[in-house]
Amino acid sequence: MNITAPTVHLNGTPATNLWAGYEAAYDAVRAAQDALAKIEFNARDYYVQGQEAWNKALNHRIEQAASLRQVEGYLFQHLIELQQQKK
Repeated sequence: MNITAPTVHLNGTPATNLWAGYEAAYDAVRAAQDALAKIEFNARDYYVQGQEAWNKALNHRIEQAASLRQVEGYLFQHLIELQQQKK
């Protein structure tokens, strides 16, 4: 993933504030991923809606999990970039 990360400099947001913000967002996304994974999810809750309901629900779940992984990667890249600027 190629991101445009902020540059830490004297007129910008302090590095500690940037780090804290991105780290908090990263931790929240990881918590959301864990919470999503813990939701009981099975076909017996969908079959009354018709034959295609489970497949649609499963595809939606897969899409949302992928979206969370994408946001996780975006935030992680920011943390890496900010860490590299400390050097």
